[in-house]
Amino acid sequence: MTDITVTGGEPFRVGACLSKCISTFFSNFISLNILGLIILIPGAILVYLLFGGILTSLISWAETNTELPSDMVVPIITTVFGILFIMIAWQYLVTGAVVYSVVQYLNGDKSSPFASLAQMLRRFVPVVLVAIISTILVWIGMMLLIVPGIIVALMLCVAIPVVMAEGPGVMASLSRSRELTKGARWKLLGLFLVAGIGITIVSELLSFIVELAVPLSETGAIIQFAVEMVLQVIFTVFMAVVLAVTYHDLRVAKEGVSASQIAAVFD
Repeated sequence: MTDITVTGGEPFRVGACLSKCISTFFSNFISLNILGLIILIPGAILVYLLFGGILTSLISWAETNTELPSDMVVPIITTVFGILFIMIAWQYLVTGAVVYSVVQYLNGDKSSPFASLAQMLRRFVPVVLVAIISTILVWIGMMLLIVPGIIVALMLCVAIPVVMAEGPGVMASLSRSRELTKGARWKLLGLFLVAGIGITIVSELLSFIVELAVPLSETGAIIQFAVEMVLQVIFTVFMAVVLAVTYHDLRVAKEGVSASQIAAVFD
């Protein structure tokens, strides 16, 4: 497959994009993860308020080592899908805030977590609507033998960066994402697979090290849980950076724009 290029643009290459994602992430490691915490903590609180009761019941049931009561099947399914939906929605919110930080960094500037959060809140409603519609469309696709869901996810993967950096309407953002990703979706699939595999390997390795270092006890379990939560924040933020950099590189490749032109929308 040939590179996507235009006059004045740079080719979209998976390796170059991934390298830029990693350098951007680690160059802004503290501010980006503070931003992630600010957004994800309310999400965790919401999960607890909505599903804390059923989760507590599940833990109590697991400790008794008895057969699962039939009246808990539906609540468990509801809880699993509810938590999954909230996690996905919050990933979109993190992505929306991270886009501003990434665009500013690629333009040679740095932004504070609160400036990035403020930019996301300015576009909060369209971000949420795009998140909901995208999630529903991907889930419908997944129910149609998975492959259509993957295709839809690739088509809509930069819809949130579009909302943040271009500010069109909800449906226009989805259409714009489809336009930007056209012709590059195999490369995007490769990019996301490499990023996902890398995250999985690092996560498993760090979790293994923590399990070896922390003794088995009630306190140890709390420490391990805390570490897992921190890792979850870090990896969520990293994937948001991947989406933001991908949007930047697709526009550079397809339209020949510069980082300063992309960042100008925030002035």
